[in-house]
Amino acid sequence: MEEDAALVTREQYLEMLIEASCWEASEMESGFMSWCERHVPTWRKLGYDETLIRQRIETAQITRSLHRTLKEQGLTMLEIRDELRKMYADDLELYDLARERERLHPGLLHYRGNTGDLRQRYMLRVMIYETDKLTFEKFCRWSGLPVPGPESIFFEQPDTIRVVRDLSTVEELDQILALSSYALHLFDTLEHLTKDQIAPLMEAHGKQLRATFIARHGYRPEDSTTPYVPVTIDGPQDHDAYYAKEYP
Repeated sequence: MEEDAALVTREQYLEMLIEASCWEASEMESGFMSWCERHVPTWRKLGYDETLIRQRIETAQITRSLHRTLKEQGLTMLEIRDELRKMYADDLELYDLARERERLHPGLLHYRGNTGDLRQRYMLRVMIYETDKLTFEKFCRWSGLPVPGPESIFFEQPDTIRVVRDLSTVEELDQILALSSYALHLFDTLEHLTKDQIAPLMEAHGKQLRATFIARHGYRPEDSTTPYVPVTIDGPQDHDAYYAKEYP
């Protein structure tokens, strides 16, 4: 029972299938041969026979064709996900088959973070941004710098931090919010702290949050799955458009 409890639920597995389908369709667009060269050697190392590999390739080609058809129908990224969700939900055997495969390849169905709950990711993303903004305002008051007004664009997240958060899972964002809230708490009590005391307190709290994350979820935060759909403070974004902008 403990082993089963560590596995994703049927609903979570469907979201995993949607994420994998979107990633696969996107990767296939880069070229069929290059896609095969990336994946076939890995499958052979895992012990897949040639018949299974051919079936896996055929499945990927069907996935690419399906996504192309849905896009040609004018569906948005979120509408495509809804259509996939309906399709997978009708096949009740998928999850049971995956549970059987888990016995042969342990770890395939273990948690690596919730990527499919776009509403929760968006709420956490905004909460983190607003908490960081408040912390920055308190820092400005403490250090004697001009305090930005409500409409100011003076506060901007560094690109390296922004992209990581756009592509974080619910679990990762929960941890980030906890650390941001702690930083805000420290600046609320700055009259009792010196500048040299803040950094070690933040580091110690970060280590504590990391240890709690690993104990609760059973894997390191950096091992979380990268979501297919980026979620910014403006909401979910189209995958291709986002990556074209961030990695031209």
